[in-house]
Amino acid sequence: GGGGGGGGRSIAAAALRGMEDGSTVYGKGSLADDGDVELQPLTGEHSSTSTSATASTKAPSSSETPATTTASGRPKKPLYEVWPSRSKFFCRGMAMTGGETEMGITPNCSVPNLCVWTCIMAPCTLYFLWVFPHLWRKGSYAMPLATLAVFLMATGFLLATCCSDPGIIPRREVIWATKTDEKLEAELGYDLLIKATLARDGKGGSQHVPPELSRHGYRWCRTCRIVRPPRASHCPDCDNCVLRYDHHCPFVNNCVGQRNYHFFFGFVTSVLCLAIMVLPVLFWWLNSDNFEMAVDGLTHVSSGALKPVFYALIACGSLIGIAVLLSALLWFYHVFLIATNRTTKEFRRNLTNIAEEPTLCASRGPRLFDPTTLVDPREIIRQDEAPPPPTPNLCQQCFGDDDDYY
Repeated sequence: GGGGGGGGRSIAAAALRGMEDGSTVYGKGSLADDGDVELQPLTGEHSSTSTSATASTKAPSSSETPATTTASGRPKKPLYEVWPSRSKFFCRGMAMTGGETEMGITPNCSVPNLCVWTCIMAPCTLYFLWVFPHLWRKGSYAMPLATLAVFLMATGFLLATCCSDPGIIPRREVIWATKTDEKLEAELGYDLLIKATLARDGKGGSQHVPPELSRHGYRWCRTCRIVRPPRASHCPDCDNCVLRYDHHCPFVNNCVGQRNYHFFFGFVTSVLCLAIMVLPVLFWWLNSDNFEMAVDGLTHVSSGALKPVFYALIACGSLIGIAVLLSALLWFYHVFLIATNRTTKEFRRNLTNIAEEPTLCASRGPRLFDPTTLVDPREIIRQDEAPPPPTPNLCQQCFGDDDDYY
């Protein structure tokens, strides 16, 4: 109860600051009639009035308005700075990650994702510090080099899965703001905005989906207010529609879809191979005479102070072994999905692959939006929705809220 009240006060304080300085405070909005959620700004009548008055007095002539400002003189911002969902961009829009709503350390860093990195880096650190030099001195070069190559592949695939666009279809406001409706229509082969029969705001769009599209599996997304193609779905965690949506994976803190499924499967395959190459050799090393001599020397120097460390390593090794078994099951499961041309969602809900396209070997397709495009932040706003409190995470629970957090 106290945390919720603090969050409400923080939002109210942020909204008041936004009214005072004309800035926009973004939050998560919802429609009362269908329960869909959106990332929308908090705006007030006072804020819009004062901003309009300022813009009217300072607006330059159309011939003097630069490309980085709107017609009324407001500065434009890159799309990645005002993206209306839980996904976050970094490296100036070149990389993105999903939103974690259940076990988040921060809004975009999750406990499962941290566990994955720990299970990879902990045993590999021991391997490269102790085992790799020993094998190299013994003249065994193939095994250490192969292990290093697989380690680089596993971490590379994991980074690519975590930080790549899974195949997001931009929502209605983004399409209008970036003026890419014709481009997307040419790329996807249909008008996802239904411009011919539907108003610009997209209200009531479910009644306007052409019957020929409905028969082929096209569905209206009430959250994004677009017509999404077959096998696409709206992710409730990232709050985006994703092409060939497979599932939202908290272990990679991102959606798995059309544009990063091959990264995901490559990660699962390479991390399983890495475990097979590292763990048996590491176990052999831990039971060898060389390791016992090293342990005796360390414990003698530190008067046994390091013994708990080695007991902790044994416990961590057991947990990592369990994780390897689960990874093997996950790999066989996705091999089954690939062989049957189904996604995780289609298998779990017993849905038919209407498009009859492969799950892994189909075209990855281009990115459907450019995060560096300059847009007017007000064009991303939906005036008919109000934001609820932001999603809590462990940092907020431990350190509390303050007005500057938002």
